[in-house]
Amino acid sequence: MATVTRVLTCVLSGAVLSCGDALVDERYAGAPRFMVEGLVTGGSEYVNENEPGVTLAVFWSPQGPKDSAAETLVEQPGSAYRAEYYREFEMPIFDEPGPEHLTRTPSGERYGIARLGAYRDENGNGRRDTTEPFLGSTHRRALLRAFTALTAEESPTQSPVPEGWHVVTTPLACGGPFPPEDTPVADGECGVPLGSPCKNDADCGGGECVHTFAEPWPGGACLIPEPPPDGCRQRGSVLLRYPGDSKAYWIPGCSESADCGRPHPYQCDLQIRGCMPSASVSLELTDKAPLPSFCLGPPLR
Repeated sequence: MATVTRVLTCVLSGAVLSCGDALVDERYAGAPRFMVEGLVTGGSEYVNENEPGVTLAVFWSPQGPKDSAAETLVEQPGSAYRAEYYREFEMPIFDEPGPEHLTRTPSGERYGIARLGAYRDENGNGRRDTTEPFLGSTHRRALLRAFTALTAEESPTQSPVPEGWHVVTTPLACGGPFPPEDTPVADGECGVPLGSPCKNDADCGGGECVHTFAEPWPGGACLIPEPPPDGCRQRGSVLLRYPGDSKAYWIPGCSESADCGRPHPYQCDLQIRGCMPSASVSLELTDKAPLPSFCLGPPLR
């Protein structure tokens, strides 16, 4: 509630320098339906120092998670939001996606899958025109809106998804085996306080104190590297491995965020099914790479 109040204050007062600026009019007044928190990042070659602002918006994939081509994504009207490079943002979403933004499960249940896209709104009309190229998109995250609870069989994450708005880690399983069939079995009693805050490895009882793995882990977290130095993979843990990354770690398994016992941005990620700091997003600026796929496998063009 404090976050919602803070963001509404920023929106209504126009405090752009400290909070960003939701580009909305009186039609969208009221409490946000969901908040997306994150950081705009990117190499120096993609940052315009003379124009530090960038427009973010929600782009839905009505063709479903297996289609991630930029030209098929549909921007949600009224979602445009001004952010700045290397500054944290809190982006309010005031409206539900419309029928034109949604896809369906095999049984016909509606849901939405989206990413945040970045562009420069050259004419200030609050939407991305075809002449305004994508500058980047959310990195390793997707926005999922489930209007009814989805079963594991129906969900793009291959795990149950409750009704509501969710930030989930990508790539999604999208019907493939998850975890992958070659994942080792975690059945040891290793004595590691898995997921607990830490300052150094000595706090982790044989585990590793991780402060950064693909992204910051605020307050540190006791994890077990794969392969484990002593061969022990803790019972109840799940393996977190990002495509293309040589490192992997065993993290606490969970069924809901209350299992994690850590404040934001830690949550029970509905894709990995483990406790990790995935409730916030990183939007990476790059004008050369294609938009990453929502699903496991190479980007779709």
